[in-house]
Amino acid sequence: MGEAGFSGQAGMEFIAEDKPGNFLVRGEMTFATAASGLKQAAALLEENHPEMRFDLAGIDRADSSGVGLLIEWLRMAHSCGCQLRFSNFPSALRAMIRVGGVAGILPAEG
Repeated sequence: MGEAGFSGQAGMEFIAEDKPGNFLVRGEMTFATAASGLKQAAALLEENHPEMRFDLAGIDRADSSGVGLLIEWLRMAHSCGCQLRFSNFPSALRAMIRVGGVAGILPAEG
């Protein structure tokens, strides 16, 4: 949906920030929102930004499906030729990433 953002029906939304390709991800990253999150991210990645950033500061709740989403978003970005970075991991999500041993594959800022 471009610079206006993209809102899902299942509790996750992407809100465009000032810089093109930067989005605040808000809501929940859970099993219930995973399909919506995949669909929304795919639509944003189709906009062909060479670089994108998903700011996770707006995530209220996450489960292990959230970690899976991050990995799948990276895979999708790579297939589109986009460099995707994440920022502001919530502490619970950061802990799941660390315990799951995938911290090294998730590009993070700050």
